[in-house]
Amino acid sequence: MATALSLNQFTPDLNDAEQQRLHQGEVVLNGQLGSYTVWVVVPATAATVWEVLTDYEGFPKFLPSVVSSKVTEREGNRTVVARRDRRKIGFMPIKVKIVTENIEVSHERIDYRMLSGTLDSLEGVWRLAPLDTAGDTPRTLLVQMIEAKANLGPLQSYFYQVFEKGLVDTLGNLRVEMARRAIA
Repeated sequence: MATALSLNQFTPDLNDAEQQRLHQGEVVLNGQLGSYTVWVVVPATAATVWEVLTDYEGFPKFLPSVVSSKVTEREGNRTVVARRDRRKIGFMPIKVKIVTENIEVSHERIDYRMLSGTLDSLEGVWRLAPLDTAGDTPRTLLVQMIEAKANLGPLQSYFYQVFEKGLVDTLGNLRVEMARRAIA
């Protein structure tokens, strides 16, 4: 695992307001049109963060938008997961089915890509890094870089709106579960 860093060392591209939001435990999202980076500081060890990220079949228990999640293959550091999600903004629901290949690297990152699903494409990476502690509380920076494409014609802007909100909600829900497990 990497040496503990200060938050500012790991996030030099964020402005002062975004850095402050991270220090306060908020989720910060940057990007647009399907290409995003999302950050959150978690009050837990990197081991706890990793445990939650790789609890693929447990996702429906702590990620409200995940209807089902099942590991269909596991070999070495490669895990294939079939998942169904349901999101809603306003009156219109969006249902997504995806099968992802997840490559786990040294408890520091998970590279993933969609093998099949209702989106045109999806790929990204989860990265985590231990931060200097705040008092006695361990902290880990969790970063998701993701690119997603779906051709929805006149509903394209709606897709981005739902996707962006989903990213923020997901990282917020992950943070809650990670913090819960850290004190359990």
